[in-house]
Amino acid sequence: MATIIAVHGTFAHAGSDTAPHIPATAEDAQWWQHGSVFARDLVELLDSGDGKPDVTHFTWSGANSELDRRQAGKDLLDLLLGLEARGEPYAIIGHSHGGSVISAALLRAAARKQSLPNLKRWITVGTPFVDMRRETWLFTRLDLMRRVIFVASMMLFAMFAVYLIAQVLSGKDMVLGGRFPGVFVVTGLMMSAPALIFYFVLKAFDGRSLLNYRRRVIARAREYFAGRWVSLAHRDDEAIQGLTFLPGAKLFFFDKHFAVPTLTLVSVFALPLIYISILTSSSTMVGIADWLKTEVYEARVQPGAEDALRGAARMRESARGVQGMTPEQRRAMWQSYREQRRALEARHGDLAAAERSLRFKQRFLERDDAVCENGKLCGNGHDFRINAALLLHVVTDELSWRIGGDEIGGWRTRWLWSIVIPALLVPVIFGVVSLLLMLAIRAIAKVISHGLSIMLNALTNSEVKRSAFGNDTEGEIALGAVDRPLWIERSPPRLPDGLGDKLADYANVAASRSLAKFRRAIGQLANADPKHTADTAITTYFTWKELVHAAYFDVPEFRKLVAQALARSEPFAPSATFRSDPAYAQTAQWLAEIEGAAPTGAKPAEKSPTEEDTAAVAAAIASTVKAEP
Repeated sequence: MATIIAVHGTFAHAGSDTAPHIPATAEDAQWWQHGSVFARDLVELLDSGDGKPDVTHFTWSGANSELDRRQAGKDLLDLLLGLEARGEPYAIIGHSHGGSVISAALLRAAARKQSLPNLKRWITVGTPFVDMRRETWLFTRLDLMRRVIFVASMMLFAMFAVYLIAQVLSGKDMVLGGRFPGVFVVTGLMMSAPALIFYFVLKAFDGRSLLNYRRRVIARAREYFAGRWVSLAHRDDEAIQGLTFLPGAKLFFFDKHFAVPTLTLVSVFALPLIYISILTSSSTMVGIADWLKTEVYEARVQPGAEDALRGAARMRESARGVQGMTPEQRRAMWQSYREQRRALEARHGDLAAAERSLRFKQRFLERDDAVCENGKLCGNGHDFRINAALLLHVVTDELSWRIGGDEIGGWRTRWLWSIVIPALLVPVIFGVVSLLLMLAIRAIAKVISHGLSIMLNALTNSEVKRSAFGNDTEGEIALGAVDRPLWIERSPPRLPDGLGDKLADYANVAASRSLAKFRRAIGQLANADPKHTADTAITTYFTWKELVHAAYFDVPEFRKLVAQALARSEPFAPSATFRSDPAYAQTAQWLAEIEGAAPTGAKPAEKSPTEEDTAAVAAAIASTVKAEP
């Protein structure tokens, strides 16, 4: 008796949503499950020696993961070696990445120099084989644990290298090995030894784990297994075509201006943030006070003017403090004070500038008639109360004075204008500043957004492609996908047009039914209870048979083609039922077209076509010719 092993593809494993453990009927079973229509057809269409073939299956995680596929290949090889030990002939059929699992198993067998003589055929159906390239540097190919070990092994060498560089740069006598240079040489060798030992050990482990890059293993796998391979793939298989063209796809998820609105929003808070940053910066506040003191006030005041004003102010305060003054005495005091001011104005010129300077110092640079520390801003920029008062002084007194507020009317009018002018002008000035800041921030935001879009699009493209290829390996990059194992040099022909059209028609009918069902249900989606998620919406209204990739085993002619491919290798043979089937001759012709170009490295077929097979092919060709116009 011979065994046929079915290997499922990605996302199709026992217990998943698409493949329950116990199918209700043969029609409900997945192609690879026990009791499926495909398994039933193989038993009916094939003989194997003195009985019928045993159709079984190999299950794996079904995850879109390169590591899982390689682990499944290891487990599958263990199963095959068990069959080899019993001397039992067998064939393997893998759909989608199930074919990748078979390829991984055979590559591992080649690495162990196991030619698996009892493997009669291995058939891949719609398999996209991921083309991988390993990273250039050993360190980038190591997993986390090995990287930690590698770095630890390098520490002694790194410490020695740091010492050596420091010693050379110093130009002084050597600390280690100054008297005995041999000590220095031996020390260098001993410090380098752990790094070299671990490097070659890790490199050996790396070479053993990456079988795809070992030339002898690849050549051996091609010699052992290429001649027993049959590839069945539709020209429009979505998985193969999609993964083949994915590396060249440029997906733009982020427009170059995507971040501009968000970044420009900062301009709304720019002025408050600038104000707070200035207010809380002690060095900035001290610098503002020093600049006002030296460049604004003292630069416009004649020497001695402030001292004269201080004296006049003290005399006025002392006079105001006298008790029991009559109105006449009070008028006389004020008359004397005004005469003194006129004298001071005649002597010092612009007395108003001196008064402004004195008022500024008394407010911000003096406390209790004493100069603050080092003549600097009181609180040295750490007193927020004084800092806030200074900034308010700048936008009121200073602004009013700058536009001539001190020259308007008497002191009461000047005081009023010192409030009114800032209230009118400051919002206008701040508005203009805010507008300029917004324009500047927007220009900067455009540059930042453009740079971010390039970086994020590159990262997203890389992640989408990595996820699509299932590349979760350390130190390998997925370059694309091909329709053959990487250790086989030439791609086989795709399915003939006659069979390809049947598969496409089947998928199109399934798609039209699902689309109609979905269209009728669109109005119910919003009110569905419970609410549909993305996954449940797809599984509720679509069957995956809408894709050619998932429809192979639902087409009777394709199942018979698989049986035809198996029947060409002993001990498998077509049953009497199969030979009498009208599709027998057609499937023989299709198989001849597919196997017309044997893969490079292929050995001669184990079993030559019988006279009946040859006659069937000839009859099919003749009927095709007659049917042509």
